[in-house]
Amino acid sequence: MTQDNQPINGHIDEYLDYYCGLSQPPGFAVLLKGKWGSGKTWFINKYSANLKQQKRKCLYVSLNGMTSFSEIEEAFLQQQIPFLASKPVAIGRNLITQVLKSSLKLDVNDDATLNLTTPSMKLTELFTNLDQSILIFDDLERCNIDLSNILGYINNFVEHKGLKVIIVADEEKLEKNDSYKAIKEKLIGQTFAISLDFYGALENFIIKVKDSRIREFLSENTNLIQNVYIKAQYENLRTLNKTILDFERIFESLPEKARIKSVILQDILNFLLVLSIEIKSGILSSKDINKLGGEYISSLSNQVSSHPLSNSGASSKEKTDSPRSIFEKYPFINFYTPFPSLIWWQAFFDKGILDAQELDKSLESSKYFEDETTPDWVKLWHYYSLSDEDFEKLLPQVKLKYANRHFDDPGVVKHITGIFLNFSDAGLLHKSKEEILEDSKLYIDCLKNRDQSKLASYSFSTGDNILGGYLGLGFQGKDFQEFNDFCTYLKKAQESAENDNMPNIGQELLTVMQSDVWKFKDMICLSASPYQVGVSQKYHRIPVLKHIKETDFVEKLLSLEFEDKDSVCRSLVKRYEVESFNKELFEELDWLKSVRSLLLE
Repeated sequence: MTQDNQPINGHIDEYLDYYCGLSQPPGFAVLLKGKWGSGKTWFINKYSANLKQQKRKCLYVSLNGMTSFSEIEEAFLQQQIPFLASKPVAIGRNLITQVLKSSLKLDVNDDATLNLTTPSMKLTELFTNLDQSILIFDDLERCNIDLSNILGYINNFVEHKGLKVIIVADEEKLEKNDSYKAIKEKLIGQTFAISLDFYGALENFIIKVKDSRIREFLSENTNLIQNVYIKAQYENLRTLNKTILDFERIFESLPEKARIKSVILQDILNFLLVLSIEIKSGILSSKDINKLGGEYISSLSNQVSSHPLSNSGASSKEKTDSPRSIFEKYPFINFYTPFPSLIWWQAFFDKGILDAQELDKSLESSKYFEDETTPDWVKLWHYYSLSDEDFEKLLPQVKLKYANRHFDDPGVVKHITGIFLNFSDAGLLHKSKEEILEDSKLYIDCLKNRDQSKLASYSFSTGDNILGGYLGLGFQGKDFQEFNDFCTYLKKAQESAENDNMPNIGQELLTVMQSDVWKFKDMICLSASPYQVGVSQKYHRIPVLKHIKETDFVEKLLSLEFEDKDSVCRSLVKRYEVESFNKELFEELDWLKSVRSLLLE
């Protein structure tokens, strides 16, 4: 970002060149001020690198967390003698630190004037020659040393040693200290406010990215990134740097067919930037990301007052700081059908989990890869991306297939039920929500009579039970009572189907145990992360083992190789380690006793 083709902070560079080039001691320090994340540290690091290229002596220290002057001097000493920073001399370095504690003696009068006395000899002078050095003190407001004392300490270098000193700080925080103003007048002769050098910082962040494809994409989309920052009226480069790192992490988890589609990468980057900024600003909680879809629809249909996130009686300031204000700031973002899904983004921001499996599912059912093989209901799910002509063509087709009970996947039926409830509420489907609910119950009855095994297996779908979606798509109509009533009915039907299907599942487990003992473990034991549970890991809290004939289990177990026997037994131990699950698994106790007796025999 430049002004009149000059670097935005070019005037500061020019002054610092003048200041650092003075042949006589200036007798004052220079303050570079700016808020947290404004790019102060990035600016001074870049400037100090230029000084070192010019063979100028420059020592930098971050005062963040510093509690004593000896810590500061040790940091300077390590830069003068890098060997001291190595691990082999850690003990010696600690000894040096103890000696360095004989630091400056400072007294501050009530009028905040400084009285300085220094010891006749300091250990740093035995090792270093600070003459002609330029000292940089960063993060002054984060120093744990008393402000008056640390400023007096810095003043010693300026006034008594005649050195050039640059201080970097968030001055707004320093001004809360009553004595700061008086001390500043004695110490600081020139102050500059660092302006946000967006393009300069962004270019620096991009250069550090390892993958050349990511660097190229980000370089081509700097305007996209800046547009989000402008819309957000946000000036924090630390968040920008973190977002670049997050994008790199997501890119590495995408399949190759997604990496080569710039439209996918742009949508991911846009959404990642918006969520990062709004969460960091405190406008949005990471735990509420999944609610954005419902809030977005409510804002479009003037139903805000009925939505959990709404606040119709709020003041104008509260409305500005509410999640709904996000939609007004970023009209170019589709918060209803983002890629990946809202449930995926919530897991990413709230738990730090990058679910590659769910990411792949979201991709397969996304609008980016729709073709003639994409199911009609998936296309209809993306109705906001459809033309009127395509919508009017697809809706009757899905309605007919639904009426003819064409879909045999309970998750798909759940999706379509939610879509229909949504359309009914918006007046796009001439059927009441109550009628849709009754029809959906009849559909579940039909599935149960047709194939209980599918109904039973769907109940363990991790995409539904844990992330709140299925096949990479979030459920529509979740805010309607009719949808919740349907889910309750579906769950009861599943439980009934599970009970009826348990003997078949038991035989399946017995077969798996003979062919793959590790898969057997996955199927009966809890996964380490609830977001990473695979479809096979679905019986960790269901007493399914009691449906296996004890003699059959023992016979198959004894026929295994020794290592496989050991693995199966360890799996059984692990299965019962979670105490809260044992209440549900208690029905397996008699089965376990019988198996033990048979093994002892």
